[in-house]
Amino acid sequence: MTEACMEHAFLWHGRFSSYEDIRAHVDAGWSENGDAEPPVFMREAGIVELEPMCVEAVHAADDGHLAPVAPEVLLRGASYADQWLPQVESTEPADAAICVFAPHVVTNPHGTALHYLGRFTYRA
Repeated sequence: MTEACMEHAFLWHGRFSSYEDIRAHVDAGWSENGDAEPPVFMREAGIVELEPMCVEAVHAADDGHLAPVAPEVLLRGASYADQWLPQVESTEPADAAICVFAPHVVTNPHGTALHYLGRFTYRA
């Protein structure tokens, strides 16, 4: 039997103009000394021990949507969406999303300027 995992989803409308803008918000930067600097999103959401491969960014324009869409449309291509997306109750249109998967621990999900959709269960 596979272990139940938790996923956190965040939405936004109008903040990010492209997939690259979202990635700049969630990916680590580098100091002048070459040291990794935690991304803004990690600090805001209180994410412990960032594993970049477990954070997915979605932008509506990448799927050809020119206007914000419902979460069920925006997030349908996210990992394990068939398991956790039916748990999402929001219908608020958005043009960008960030999905944070296990093993991350999100300690302050409401600390971001993004709309926090919630914590959802899936099996990896």
